[in-house]
Amino acid sequence: MGVLRGRGMAGSFPFPTRVLVPLDGSPAAARALDPAVLIARQLDCPLELVTVYDPVRGEWARDLDAVAETVDYDRVEVALVGSGWPGDVIVEMAADQPGTLVCMAAQHQDHVDRLILGSVSTHVIRRGNHPLLLVGPGYQPALAPPRYRRLLVCLDGSPHAAGALTAVETWARHTGMEIELVHVAAPTDDPSAVDTTEQQLARTVEALAAGNLAATHTLLTGTDPAERIAHLLTSRPGAIAVTTSHGRTGLAHLLLGGVTVDLLTRSPAPLLLTRTT
Repeated sequence: MGVLRGRGMAGSFPFPTRVLVPLDGSPAAARALDPAVLIARQLDCPLELVTVYDPVRGEWARDLDAVAETVDYDRVEVALVGSGWPGDVIVEMAADQPGTLVCMAAQHQDHVDRLILGSVSTHVIRRGNHPLLLVGPGYQPALAPPRYRRLLVCLDGSPHAAGALTAVETWARHTGMEIELVHVAAPTDDPSAVDTTEQQLARTVEALAAGNLAATHTLLTGTDPAERIAHLLTSRPGAIAVTTSHGRTGLAHLLLGGVTVDLLTRSPAPLLLTRTT
């Protein structure tokens, strides 16, 4: 992974005012519900469960009202959309209310356990301009806290990654969550370059602290950045991993970046995917 280049805090980021959870009746999609409830409760905003009626493929949550009744939160709303393709419906619903945080599961894996995003997930990532909380197959409900306390920001040196700090600063100011900047250096990296990276991380932390934000940094070493970060997350209960999209292609590794896809596959914590311009 490369080095952080600048704070990347220019611009604005709409703080979530609604958490939207698409459900299709499958256990995989339902895995996103618990993190969504935690986030909605912590942000004190409405939680909306939505399903799109699809009589042909049978992929909709028939018992949405019953699901809502099981949620331990008093600001739950339900929406049954009578027609349309779920990908378009989710993007349109999010666009209709700025500040919508979409929370959904990414559970599709091939025969060698690599993550393959479904068509709906891919469309929402590619077309949406809203933040997205993804729950991957490595998510561990047992590690879920009463409230999230840490935003663990994965930095790989790209402008996209640096731009994620805009979202992180906004979230931290509204929630009091601590920021942890994480970078994984390769064992073959020049020692002087690694020192420079750590100095830059430290300066970014100082700048965040000057803005009255609690921040730390962690510099790891390894040949598999996703594995190192996922392992770190197991020792950070109450954390949300933060990364950003790399483009608008339909291919998962190009859309999210290879490390992000691998991290989403393995991460025991939800992953906040931010948008940069």
